[in-house]
Amino acid sequence: MTLLVTGGFGFVGLNLAEYFSRVEKPIVLMSPTPPPEHIIHALKKLPVHYKWFQGDVRAAKDLDRVCKEHQITKIIHAAAITAELAREILHAKEIFEVNLLGSIEVFECALRHQITQVIQLSSGSLFGNIGLHDLLIDEIDSPVLPVTMYGISKLAAERVALRYRATRELNVTVVRLGLVYGRWEYDTGVRDTLSLPLQLYWMAKKNHHANVYHAIGTDYIYSTDVAKGLALILEKGSSAEGLYHLSSGQVWSLQEWLQQLQQKFPDFTYQICDQKKDCNVGLIGPLLRSPMSIDRIKKDFNYEPSYDQKNAFLDFVSHHEELL
Repeated sequence: MTLLVTGGFGFVGLNLAEYFSRVEKPIVLMSPTPPPEHIIHALKKLPVHYKWFQGDVRAAKDLDRVCKEHQITKIIHAAAITAELAREILHAKEIFEVNLLGSIEVFECALRHQITQVIQLSSGSLFGNIGLHDLLIDEIDSPVLPVTMYGISKLAAERVALRYRATRELNVTVVRLGLVYGRWEYDTGVRDTLSLPLQLYWMAKKNHHANVYHAIGTDYIYSTDVAKGLALILEKGSSAEGLYHLSSGQVWSLQEWLQQLQQKFPDFTYQICDQKKDCNVGLIGPLLRSPMSIDRIKKDFNYEPSYDQKNAFLDFVSHHEELL
């Protein structure tokens, strides 16, 4: 198996590169531009082994060339623009070109090159303002109503993927991710909302005071568990269902994260606020939603998260310290 990851130098892509490097499986990271120097240095330092292909998911010729040159057999389509309001206003067309039309180009390429398996990454953001409709969000009965251009485009892309699965015999599985935090997160330039755990870590490290809004997204999954879950799907080779949730199945605790940071950085102070106007961190972020059920992915792929919040914090800090 040779795996292609689109959006390869993004958050999820780098975690996949680290995971497959450890198990000595070949991986090709595709992106329109190289990563920043500090990421290249960190990948060499560990080391993480990968091949880079410069290309754009909107360009069929780039996808054809990477599949031919590297004899790609499987694809994880992770390329996306995660846009907030300011980018929406200026670049609405580009968001849909990458998130939706780029997905169609990947599916068509997979059919042309007889790719054996495709995983299309989707997002819990498509639950929008009704993310609290159910105490536990499942793949079938919980309603979706995305409010952002990002969420709308990701919902459209996942429905297109399922249509290709149903009508074109494409072996594609849609995986909706919870809120991802952990190793390898950085500002890629196309990801407008960095995770709250990372933002708070930066503040704590600088001994700043954090005023944090209490009603924040809590459906966090550690990035290493994302790579593990996706690897299990690839290993099996196909999926009984077309759509799965990949999350922790738990509620992430803001209070616990803040306490852990304060133990690590004693001069860090914080306050959890009821009003957004009083806050200085996490003002732009995902809407509050219930945990996503992971019963289906547990049943079909024997997936179990490896990281609870305590172990995730220890690994998170260790990762950031070893990359200094």
